[in-house]
Amino acid sequence: MGIGTLRSTFAAALFAAALVAASGTAASAAAPSPSLVEGCFFAGSTRICNVDEPVVNEPSSVYNIQLNAGDRVTVNAGGCVQTGGHGDTWKRYVDPSSSNGLYHGTMFLPGVTSGLTELRFLVGNTYTLTAGGSLFLGYEDDNYTDNGYYSHDNGTNDQCKNVGNAFLSLTIN
Repeated sequence: MGIGTLRSTFAAALFAAALVAASGTAASAAAPSPSLVEGCFFAGSTRICNVDEPVVNEPSSVYNIQLNAGDRVTVNAGGCVQTGGHGDTWKRYVDPSSSNGLYHGTMFLPGVTSGLTELRFLVGNTYTLTAGGSLFLGYEDDNYTDNGYYSHDNGTNDQCKNVGNAFLSLTIN
């Protein structure tokens, strides 16, 4: 079982425990579908949603994380991705060192971005959403078939030396 699965399982268990505490019954805690709470948890009134190993073998993917108009969303991301090819082929997810301008993680924020936007422009900032919708993440590459999280190497120019797999974390108020 990978760290992402453990983190998601822990988050779901934490959410279920909070429901038990709030309702006083275990039956109420079983009602929500695990997919609705997977990767998100609450710290007080703040919702934190984590995506470990975002999909990088297709141009874009929708995640079961709902964002609402008025949410204040702080974006954090990092880690590395296997981009395939020969030699050291791992690249940073947010700000990759590459000679062809590819290999960026991207994200759509409803009411903020006009489409998928490179994470390097979004990370470290807080945005107030003017529209709601599901979280969309993407990845820029010219060959998606060999991307993933296998056979870790240090990457081009050692950019992934001692760096783990890609992740995204949203803090939502």
